[in-house]
Amino acid sequence: MNPSDMALEQLLLHAAVQQHISDYTYDCLPQEACGVLIGHSSAARRSVTVTQFIPIKNTAEFPLHSFHLDPVEWTRLVLTEKGIVGLFHSHPHTFPEPSSEDLLQLQAFGGLLQVYAIGSPAPPNAPDSKPLQLHTYKIIRGKETSELLSNLPTNSWVRLGSEFHSLAPIPCKIIIE
Repeated sequence: MNPSDMALEQLLLHAAVQQHISDYTYDCLPQEACGVLIGHSSAARRSVTVTQFIPIKNTAEFPLHSFHLDPVEWTRLVLTEKGIVGLFHSHPHTFPEPSSEDLLQLQAFGGLLQVYAIGSPAPPNAPDSKPLQLHTYKIIRGKETSELLSNLPTNSWVRLGSEFHSLAPIPCKIIIE
């Protein structure tokens, strides 16, 4: 079974990983942050557990409003890092929902991943906190357009093509170690 074909029902994220993602997102402001999520999946539990976040340099021409994974870092990680389960990037100035550009880029690497996470800075609850509004999505591989579209939740994001990948929201549970 291809990892993106698993009937995924939840994302489990270690609290330390959530903090690392949040800190990195704030460190990159006002630019978009990006990186990969490392972990493992459980078909029996229908979940993906994220145990590590590895930042990747954003090499986009306009990094304030888009991201492109540094091709050297991305290639090195894909070839050497075991357990890449997903991708994270931030939307520093907008809500953490997939943009049309996100869906376009998803077609290039969606088959390698299971989850996609987008974070946005949230209004702080305390003066020194760095809260992150995090939305998580499962990546769905599609071939038969009519069959896939009839099975997707109504709040899914889809960019059609001959073979395409789409995103559907998935709950994220924070694991306190």
